[in-house]
Amino acid sequence: MKVAVYTIALNEAANAERWANSAADADYRIVADTGSTDDTVERLTAAGVTVHKIAIRPWRFDDARNAAMALLPDDVDVCCTMDMDRFLEAGWRQKLEAAWTPETTALYCQTIYRSSVDDPTPLRGWSTKNFHHRWGYRFRRPVHEALVFAGEKEVTANSSDIVMYEVQDLSKPTRSNYLPLMQVAHKEDPEDAQICFWLGRDLMWAGQQERAVELLERYLALPTSRWDEERSEAMRYIARMQPEQRLAWLDKARMEAPHRREIWLDLAEELHGKGDWLNLFWACSNGIERTRRTGSYLDDASCWGFRLYDLGAIASWRLNAMDRAVEWGQLALQLDPGNERLKSNFDFFVRRRKEDRESDLSSSLGPESQMNSSETGIG
Repeated sequence: MKVAVYTIALNEAANAERWANSAADADYRIVADTGSTDDTVERLTAAGVTVHKIAIRPWRFDDARNAAMALLPDDVDVCCTMDMDRFLEAGWRQKLEAAWTPETTALYCQTIYRSSVDDPTPLRGWSTKNFHHRWGYRFRRPVHEALVFAGEKEVTANSSDIVMYEVQDLSKPTRSNYLPLMQVAHKEDPEDAQICFWLGRDLMWAGQQERAVELLERYLALPTSRWDEERSEAMRYIARMQPEQRLAWLDKARMEAPHRREIWLDLAEELHGKGDWLNLFWACSNGIERTRRTGSYLDDASCWGFRLYDLGAIASWRLNAMDRAVEWGQLALQLDPGNERLKSNFDFFVRRRKEDRESDLSSSLGPESQMNSSETGIG
C-alpha cells in the first residue's frame, strides 16, 4: 500500500515541521503552496516534503485542493488530506493498514480540537473523512469544501483509533474571506443545507441579523436539513436574534434535540431572566441530567461549566428546596472555586437550610421557640 499525505498551504511556517513530522510514515508528503511569503516552502522542503507552487485565481478552496490532489503520483493507493494546522497521532500508519480493505474507498478517523499543542485536553472531536482512494474523489464548494465521491459505489470504513489533532491558528485572517465565498457557494447550490446553515451563522456573526434569520429559516425548511443537532443549533441562533420570540424558538430547539445540554442552558438563562422559578428548576434538572457531549463540532464547552448548577441552586432556593440548593450550589462552586459570588451563595444556602431546620424543630416544640430567618438577594 502506498500512502500520500497532502494539503494546501499559505504562510504556515509555524506549523510546517509539526505537520511534516507527524506524516513521516507516509510514502509521499506533498504540499501545494498557494503563495507563501514566509519560509513555509523552505521549512517543508528541509523536512523532506515535496512542495509545488500553484496559483488559483479567483481563489476557491475546492479548486486549490483538487489541484493539490492532481499532483499526487499515480501509484498512490490511499490519500490523507490534512490541513497544515493538524497533525497525526503516532502509529497512524499501522492502524490505517489494519482498517483499510481492498473494497474501501474512504475511511473516517477521529479529529480532536485542542487549545494548544502542549495541552492534551480535548475541546471537542468528531469523525472526519480524511483518508480516501487516489481515484474517484474531488472537493466541492469554494469554502467549507467537502470531499465527495464521483465513482460508482462508495465504500466507507471507520477507525476511531486513528487520531488527527487540530490546533487552530486564530491569528490568521483566513476566516475573513469565508463570508463572500459562502455567498458564492450558496448561489451555486441553494439546496445545499449545510452551506445554507453556515452562511446564516456567519451572517449572524457579521451582525447581518435580518439576512441571517432568513437563511437559517430557509435551512430549516430544506428537505436535506435532517440532522437534529444542527437544526437545533439554527433554532438557538434565531432565538438570539429574535428576543421577542426567544422562548418559542428555544422550545422548538428543545423538542428537536433534547439530548443537547446547550439548549437546556439557553432555556435556563431565559427562564431565570423571567423569574420563572418552577420552569427554571425543570430546565436545570433536565440540563444537568445530560451528562454526555454529543461529540459533534457543535458542542459548546462553556455549557459544561458551573452555570446550570448555579441557576438550579437559585431556582431551588426560590422554591424552598434547600437540600437541592445546597447540593447544586456546592457543585457549582467546585466547578469554579474562585468565584466569590458562588461561594457567597453556597454559604447562604447552607445557613438558610440550617435556619429552616431549626425553625421546623422550634415549631414542633411550640410557637414561643420559633426563630425568624432572613433572606438575601442572589443573582
